[in-house]
Amino acid sequence: MSYQSRIRKDLERWIEAGWVDADQRDVILGDVASSGRAWNAAGALSILGAVLLAMSAISFVAANWDAMPKLLAFVFLVTAIWGALLGAGKAFDRNAPTLGHALALLGALLFGAAIALTAQTFNMSSFRNTAVLIWAFGALATAVIIPSRPLLILATVLSAFWVTLEIFNPAAPQIMWSYLAVWSLMMVAAARLGSRVSANLLGLALLFWVSNAIWRELGQFTPFDVEIISLHPLIYGALALLAAQGRNRGIAGLGVISAWLGLAAVIGGAVLQWPLGGIQTEVREYGMDADELYVSGAYWLSGGIAVAAVAALSFLQTGELSRRVLTSASLTAAALAAFVVPLIGHITAPEVIFVVRLLIGAAYYALCVALILIGSRDGFRTTGTMGIIGFTLQTFYVYWETFEGLLTASVFFLGAGLLLFGLSFALMRWRSRLLPAGKGVTS
Repeated sequence: MSYQSRIRKDLERWIEAGWVDADQRDVILGDVASSGRAWNAAGALSILGAVLLAMSAISFVAANWDAMPKLLAFVFLVTAIWGALLGAGKAFDRNAPTLGHALALLGALLFGAAIALTAQTFNMSSFRNTAVLIWAFGALATAVIIPSRPLLILATVLSAFWVTLEIFNPAAPQIMWSYLAVWSLMMVAAARLGSRVSANLLGLALLFWVSNAIWRELGQFTPFDVEIISLHPLIYGALALLAAQGRNRGIAGLGVISAWLGLAAVIGGAVLQWPLGGIQTEVREYGMDADELYVSGAYWLSGGIAVAAVAALSFLQTGELSRRVLTSASLTAAALAAFVVPLIGHITAPEVIFVVRLLIGAAYYALCVALILIGSRDGFRTTGTMGIIGFTLQTFYVYWETFEGLLTASVFFLGAGLLLFGLSFALMRWRSRLLPAGKGVTS
């Protein structure tokens, strides 16, 4: 259901309850409709048209590259860039923002073509991908000056493309720390322009960068991939809580970043449990010595910092002291469970491994319940959704590892269903105690 449809239905209910004057219905709906014209079919077609025009200009110059004087090709591109930007300015002055954004995007795309063709003209080469970064900064500066969300989306994509090229570039550093500065600039612009699309793209790009940094740091030091698998949810969780701190302080866009990182941490925690059953089997079959089961110092340092950050940041979240203590205890227990997973290879008694896996699963369930409780508060619905996703993944994991046959499956799902109903009832009772008398509880 669209936002306008929800507002229309809510207005009828509010008017019937006497909260909103019926004479204000048309005014409110008109304001909602006018604010929702930023992205429509005409805007999408204009953006696609700008992309096609840029491709047309690039193809024309490329097709006539040998016959066209180099100076003429350069003048052609520069003229096209300034023409697009000046046209964008005229469009904004005449209250045609859709056309203005499209022309500004065209100018930014042609700027990238000009960089590439100029480098080719003067036989400029580089072992790094600086040209893409310059293109991204040019698009970012134009997006902030205009301002233009479509241009900011282009700048975000270009910055992610740049760091991807650098990651696979043997001449680049092992970990591209410089991308954090570029990412921060893009995030500030996304917050300033209120671009949720750019914020989501930056969230995905940060996940990719963090994962690559973990692999580069630990990949050549550990004999078991379990260290790398364990470190992912730990670092994702710590960064999610850090972004949540910014979100609680009203910094736009960080809520989206926290959601992506938190979801990755929840899924990573579920995935982490899958190799546990095979670690001991692998040690038995190949007879590895205890010396080969070391845990790298890089893991202890990175994981320890992440656990400490989870404990501190979860306690510093907003809310009552008792609730913050409960939340911090649940998240810290889950972080510690993930942190000690690489040590399970040292255990030789199957009974002890079974108990350890039960404790890890219980800690993960506690994490999911804590997230669901947090999600019951206003404005934290995404957090509750993460808890539900994690609870579901963990439940299917337990079923996969434990039960066989249709009869045992039916018993399992019966027990899981009763457990969920019990949690739902407990949650409603908990919320009813928090709400003032007379307001009731709604689902």
